[in-house]
Amino acid sequence: MKDAYSLFEQARSKCPNPFNLQKIISANEVWGEVMTDLPSLNSHIDKAISDAISEVRYNYSHKIGIAIIGDRGTGKSHVIQRIWKKIAQEGNAVFAYIGPCSNPNRINSHVRLYLANSFNHEDVNGVSQWLKLAASKILKLQGTEFEQEYRQYIHKCNSPKELKQCIRTNVAKEKRQEFFDELAQAILEKESNDVDYIFLKALLLLLNPSVDARIALDWIKGEDNPNFKKLGLRDFSPEEQEDRSIWMIDQICKLAKSSSLPVLICFDQIDNRNTIDNDSGDSPPEIVASCVDRIYFQCSNIIIICCLLNDAWTDIKQMGSGIPDRVAERPVIAKPATVQQMKELVQQRLDWFYQKNNLNKNDFPQLYPLNENQIKQIASEAAGVRDLMKKCAEHFESGEMKEQVIQSENPFEKKKKEFQDTYEDLLAKIDISIKDDDRLAAIIACCMKMIPSSGTENVVIQQVNKINHNSNDLQLIVSGYDSKQNCHVKIGIRVCESTDGNTFNRVIKKLLNYQNYGITRGCLVRSTPIRRTWKSGTKLKEQLENDQKGEVVVWKKDEMKPLAAIQEIYQQAENYGFSKQEVIEIVKQLKIAADNSLIREILSAPT
Repeated sequence: MKDAYSLFEQARSKCPNPFNLQKIISANEVWGEVMTDLPSLNSHIDKAISDAISEVRYNYSHKIGIAIIGDRGTGKSHVIQRIWKKIAQEGNAVFAYIGPCSNPNRINSHVRLYLANSFNHEDVNGVSQWLKLAASKILKLQGTEFEQEYRQYIHKCNSPKELKQCIRTNVAKEKRQEFFDELAQAILEKESNDVDYIFLKALLLLLNPSVDARIALDWIKGEDNPNFKKLGLRDFSPEEQEDRSIWMIDQICKLAKSSSLPVLICFDQIDNRNTIDNDSGDSPPEIVASCVDRIYFQCSNIIIICCLLNDAWTDIKQMGSGIPDRVAERPVIAKPATVQQMKELVQQRLDWFYQKNNLNKNDFPQLYPLNENQIKQIASEAAGVRDLMKKCAEHFESGEMKEQVIQSENPFEKKKKEFQDTYEDLLAKIDISIKDDDRLAAIIACCMKMIPSSGTENVVIQQVNKINHNSNDLQLIVSGYDSKQNCHVKIGIRVCESTDGNTFNRVIKKLLNYQNYGITRGCLVRSTPIRRTWKSGTKLKEQLENDQKGEVVVWKKDEMKPLAAIQEIYQQAENYGFSKQEVIEIVKQLKIAADNSLIREILSAPT
């Protein structure tokens, strides 16, 4: 039987370094579980947010802007994860997490889309926030003249899943639209605030046990669907959708208010202040701050949280029109961990490693393969938790048995191994379920820039230009040289996830206009094939492929996820312990982007 230390060494050689994993909390962890967390760290921020929820819920305040300000690694995102977990357990608010925006011209639509997708997340009882909100509206009929008519549905409101089944059982399919029309009218009579009838009906339709619920959610999100008119939902152009997005958020706030549910919207990962929008000249923090300001003015029953690095807060403080006062109506400072807290975090990481590898931690000295003096020394020198993780990762790798090997290891090879651990960890959990055209295009553009100088699929990339489009324009143009055909190529790329045939037609017609963009071929990218019922779309697709030597590329989930993981690490490079240039060089060397089948399909000449 092998001794404990031999088993430990085996585990260390096979298992990822626990200090290289989950260095930052992304959207995936916000909705799920985290490897390590200390509720005592920044508990004053938890209290500030909980107090704000109570104030808005009981009408002491109508709206509150909270800025969580602090350096990297001070636990800002951990606070957000804890807040959602608390809301999911207690049900005293509804919560939305807004990730980075890829197209500044559509920031309002971006917030609306991410809010709508956030509300799909379920609480501890397995009920989505949307269903909870819809059921709470029917419950408002209790004690009114409508109670007798809707009694059997009112009794099921505390269990929205049973409510949906009750509607399925008692309302014939052909009568459901009439049922929801009348239900919305009854509720509207009892709503004291200015709630829109069509929006209320769309919310209630989410309880419809049929495909109509999917159509209604598409309408709320601002996505395309050819069946809106069938449900009496008005269709809007992309430009109108952008203008109406904050109005939609306001409607959600009004409906939630009458059910005593404050709406909490959290903006995170907005610290890339070096990327300036070509049209406005604003940085991402300034673009988000302007959006927050618009939401603050137009909505009530809302708490808006912004997680800001000190540099991003400096940018926002310089803005005029009182924007800083609304974004940081209540500023709270994220504090660095104490030495004792850092020691607890290290122990949590090691406990994860022991458990993952079926090791008994009682077989080893405390904090093995580190020791308490090492941790105290590192903690006293570390700039923050991420710096602590980086230094602990180095000590964990070396240990007593590996010290000489690690000392002679090439620093870049060390970085490469750290990257691979981080990449594999992200790959297992990254989510690309949101059909956000701009986000998907940004992922592709980011990875196109990480193809080695030798190229791939006979194409050497010279330039990747992103286009901040407003409607159906192209999103990026890739310029390069095709070594097989001995010619320069300019590939125009447009991601189009729309399920509406008319929108698809408008997009592909723009793509077909090669002369307007100066491209040599067009490539339309989507996750689902063109529907056979789209006769005009099919003809346009054939024109693109047969007459203009372009193509429609249908991607699979396992093709996009690696690219999304690369982009996540690149965007948050400093947080993960890399420089952006290191990420580029490692991805080039490992050929993760160059060998990706989606990237290769886009770049390869259509056959």
